[in-house]
Amino acid sequence: MRALVTGATGFIGQALVPALVAAGVEVRGLGRTAPVNCEWRPADLTRVESLRGACADINVVFHLAGIAHTRARGSEHTEVTVAGTRALLTEARRAGVRQFVFVSSIKALCSDDEYARSRRAAEDLVRAAGFPMIALVRPGLVYGPGMKGNLARLLRFAARGWPLPVPRGGALRSLVHRDDLVRVLIALIETSTAPVPYTLTDGRAYTLRAIYDDMRAGFGYGPIVYALPAGFFESIARFGDRVARWTAHPCPWDSQALAPFLQSCFSDDRRVWDDLGFKPHYSLLSAMPELVCAYHEAQRGGSGAQTARSRP
Repeated sequence: MRALVTGATGFIGQALVPALVAAGVEVRGLGRTAPVNCEWRPADLTRVESLRGACADINVVFHLAGIAHTRARGSEHTEVTVAGTRALLTEARRAGVRQFVFVSSIKALCSDDEYARSRRAAEDLVRAAGFPMIALVRPGLVYGPGMKGNLARLLRFAARGWPLPVPRGGALRSLVHRDDLVRVLIALIETSTAPVPYTLTDGRAYTLRAIYDDMRAGFGYGPIVYALPAGFFESIARFGDRVARWTAHPCPWDSQALAPFLQSCFSDDRRVWDDLGFKPHYSLLSAMPELVCAYHEAQRGGSGAQTARSRP
């Protein structure tokens, strides 16, 4: 079995590649920087010519690469996630690849920003590509050691004991540990699936308040006893939206930036777990000792940073 992994050096790819190798799969990484422990092919999704031959002798493609930053320009989402996926699909078909696994996002289910629209468009391309087997996976917010983005920011605040007045209740979020996502991706190899996306979460509903309280507990701090009302963030977001319209530029406190406070993105769909016959290993609370340990190691200079975007 030979697999191609795009985004091999990204947050998910760094865990998927060694797991595939451990499972006896020969891996070719595709990207702009070389991953370790596998064959590497330099390429860029926005340069079609760089993809020539990338899928030769490959049985399954794991397509992880794309713009991960939701506030990137719409043209970037179109150029990388949509046009890049189209180019990769063309090359995979030319090479006779049997299975194509596309890692999308739960935001394709619950949002309508440029990021979500580009993910849905890429999913449609994969469905229409005509491979004997495909798998579309929409993970919730993926976390684990080395994570970046809002969860990493909250973890830093929690480590310092900052009593952020996060609202109680409000928007619900779905999470999934990176290792659970990797287990599912490997289990999907040579599994015939219908072209219906699997939504992958740990099945729990998290509020931002609960996430932050769990993180504070991991560092030995008690729960916060006070909170700002949710309406405070709604007012800030409305003002930020006006500023964005006046200036024609995204505002750092508009509705999109404050979506974690305002917009639910949650699913308790267990179909993927039922179909594969196993359960998620992690909840955020059970993973906290690992996250705390990784945080302290990073503070001592032992952890490398991940980029906000992964684009081969």
